[in-house]
Amino acid sequence: MTFVTSDLHINHDREFLWGPRGFKSVQEMNTKEVENWNELVKPQDDVYVLGDLALGTDIDLIRDTVNSLNGRIHLIRGNHDTDAKIRLYETMPEKIVEITWATQIK
Repeated sequence: MTFVTSDLHINHDREFLWGPRGFKSVQEMNTKEVENWNELVKPQDDVYVLGDLALGTDIDLIRDTVNSLNGRIHLIRGNHDTDAKIRLYETMPEKIVEITWATQIK
């Protein structure tokens, strides 16, 4: 299967983001996002993330959370996908198989 999503904002610890999404904390949001994702996405699936996969500076938490997601992630860079985040994502080629500014999904 192929899925398309955007703006997961994993680890984005701002109440204005996780509060309106119905969560009491960023940890609760991260946990539920992984749970929901893995209920739908299988390890062999491709997921196109149209920007803003994760935010924050806790590199280990971001790496662990992203690595816990099923599927192969194709990241189309968004406005929060900084060069520092891209360098992190490039260390996870088994999970994030493509990083680009645009792509054509076939």
